[in-house]
Amino acid sequence: MLPGFISTILSRNGGILATVSRRMIMTIKRLIYPLSFFLLFFIAVVNLQGQVKDFQSWWELELNKKVSGKLDLNGELEQRFKNNSLQYSRTLLTLGASYDFSDYFRLAGGMRTVFVMDGEQQLHTRFRIHMDGTGSYDLSGFDLSLRIRLQYGFEELLGLRYLRFNKLVNRNRLKVAHHIYGTRFGWFATVESWHGSTIESQLLTIAMRYSVGARFSPSVTSRFSLRYILEDEFNVINPQQLHVVVLGYSYRF
Repeated sequence: MLPGFISTILSRNGGILATVSRRMIMTIKRLIYPLSFFLLFFIAVVNLQGQVKDFQSWWELELNKKVSGKLDLNGELEQRFKNNSLQYSRTLLTLGASYDFSDYFRLAGGMRTVFVMDGEQQLHTRFRIHMDGTGSYDLSGFDLSLRIRLQYGFEELLGLRYLRFNKLVNRNRLKVAHHIYGTRFGWFATVESWHGSTIESQLLTIAMRYSVGARFSPSVTSRFSLRYILEDEFNVINPQQLHVVVLGYSYRF
């Protein structure tokens, strides 16, 4: 009878250990993705020679309108302050649209007007157009996405008549986001690379941007977000290392 009792205890303990082991493995797998982003983030916090550091603050207001099941229209207003957030830097106004071809791929485009304050306190206007392709995938509760953007900037509204290759910028952004189950909170982290061309048409990496943040959704149509950005510039004249705090609000109707 004793051997049978011992075998029963061992069998039960073995089942418990197997259950605990499976849960531990699942937990480790779920933590791999955010930990990888944080590892990339801390590795990137380096001082490059010749960089000028600055702390900036930005705020963003975003409006989204769903026209149909797959087509969205959006507008965004952004205000930026530089020199330790004591001096106005620029205002950005973006209008765009996006179309969901499937649950995993979205195509978007838009135009941005930028009002920039120069060193002589003169306000200048610039324009940008962009086209995005975004692939997304849900992996064990983590939303993974890769966005590839082509962006072209010009000084005058009719400047598109004089296309120049060195005005074209490629931006690639990898993002992971996670909603905390049972709450209205979530978090996200991104890594983005910027690639531009020189007059000799040589493609160079000109910046890396790393960000991590949190979001709060008081309702299904509105959301607040707060994030920190570290941006490193290189292969450009007067490169900067920016530390930025961004407060955002978005509304969908």
